Amino acid sequence: MSNPRPSIAVLLLAGLVLAGCATPENDTPANDGLESTPGGDDGDEQPDLQVDDTELDGTDDDGQRGQDFQGDQLTEADVTSRMSPLGEHLVDGQGRTLYMFTADAEGTRTCTGDCLQTWPVFSTGDEVPTVDGQAREELVGTIAGDGAGQQVTYNDQPLYYYVGDDQVGDINGQGIGGQWFAVASEGVPIEQGSY
Repeated sequence: MSNPRPSIAVLLLAGLVLAGCATPENDTPANDGLESTPGGDDGDEQPDLQVDDTELDGTDDDGQRGQDFQGDQLTEADVTSRMSPLGEHLVDGQGRTLYMFTADAEGTRTCTGDCLQTWPVFSTGDEVPTVDGQAREELVGTIAGDGAGQQVTYNDQPLYYYVGDDQVGDINGQGIGGQWFAVASEGVPIEQGSY
């Protein structure tokens, strides 16, 4: 007497055949409301390509990447000084560390193009930079910026920020490449303490 129950192999084969008969049109939801979404059929919608107000040199109107830096205004002066493990060095009015690039010749910026994405210039717009703390007024000057007013110099060396400094006290740019250093109030690079 034969067994009337189908074998497991027959059932699996029947399931595979039925699955292959399904069509995508019947198994997917309708495209209702997708015309204006990316990849939709509405060719009239153009992406928003508006550029923000960031200057071409990688800085905002204050000459820095202020949206990335967490610091309150510490002083009304543009350039001041503060103590850190490096000793007394220059910072801006929010306490953000200022750096010099030892490859720069006196009064000349050699950090340009992509370099400025990592090392934005320190600018005060068109105003004469003010100082307090241990910063020395006779050492402060400016050179032409790249569309962001004047870049501040100290002892004829252009000053920069480092984008990796996020809050007061950060000195993450110190010693990078053996050419980027925080600036002592005497106007020389602080070359010890590479981080």
